[in-house]
Amino acid sequence: MAMVYVLWKNFQTLENPHGMRQILFWGSIFVIVLMLFSPLLPNSWLDFVIPFAYPLAGWSLAGSFQMTKQAIVDSQAYEFQSAWNVIAVSMVFLVAMIVVAFTWFFALVAAGLM
Repeated sequence: MAMVYVLWKNFQTLENPHGMRQILFWGSIFVIVLMLFSPLLPNSWLDFVIPFAYPLAGWSLAGSFQMTKQAIVDSQAYEFQSAWNVIAVSMVFLVAMIVVAFTWFFALVAAGLM
């Protein structure tokens, strides 16, 4: 969830409405599909692949469609976010994801599906 928000915010700063819509659409679909099917996934190599693949996908998207670090340094219009801001956003979304995940899993248990 944090990655989708940060990429969306970057597209907003770059004034790219198409990128904003695309990242919200596809990022939301991915998070929803992951939440829906994660209880059904077997305990296997996917437990290790998904946590590494998700940030790599975000890094790849940022590298392909957003500014490089050097371009930000060279630009007078843009600047880097502070590390504390990034940590705060990440922590807020971590808490949100935990709440959503526990709510979803408790609903599945209550329905007898898990």
